[in-house]
Amino acid sequence: MSEILIRPATSADAASFPDIERSAGEAFLAIPGLEWIAGDDVMSAAQHQIYIDEGTAWVALSDNRPVGFVTAARHDDALHILELSVESGQQGHGIGRRLMETAKAHASTHGVPALSLTTFRDLPFNERFYRKLGYRTLETPALPQRLADILQAEIDNGLPGDRRCAMRLDI
Repeated sequence: MSEILIRPATSADAASFPDIERSAGEAFLAIPGLEWIAGDDVMSAAQHQIYIDEGTAWVALSDNRPVGFVTAARHDDALHILELSVESGQQGHGIGRRLMETAKAHASTHGVPALSLTTFRDLPFNERFYRKLGYRTLETPALPQRLADILQAEIDNGLPGDRRCAMRLDI
């Protein structure tokens, strides 16, 4: 595998993000009941551009080619991870971890007290992955309204609520 460079995403990178997200989504083809996610809608390049402009999107490059990214939105209480994707052929090599570390460093440098995200509870490349990075799962009574609203929107869009959770990493 080539050396991986992580840097802030640029407008030129945005066009590759939907394809990377689709490639990453292929992992769901092997998960009973969630196969449909592999063909589901992804964030558009224009949607990513909003966060690129805000300075909260980073890209992983291999041989100067985008192979992964993380896109986040800043809130008063946390930098919320909207999407972390690594193309299928590049998964399992620490790229996702490095992208998440970059987002954490950004939050720390900019005085953001935490990172948050929503994910699947029972998939090794979701909740278990984030736990290894230090995130804790927030149970329903402890959910800030912002995260409760995100989870509800995900359920409204067809994701199984019993398999979803919100997580937080305090910095």
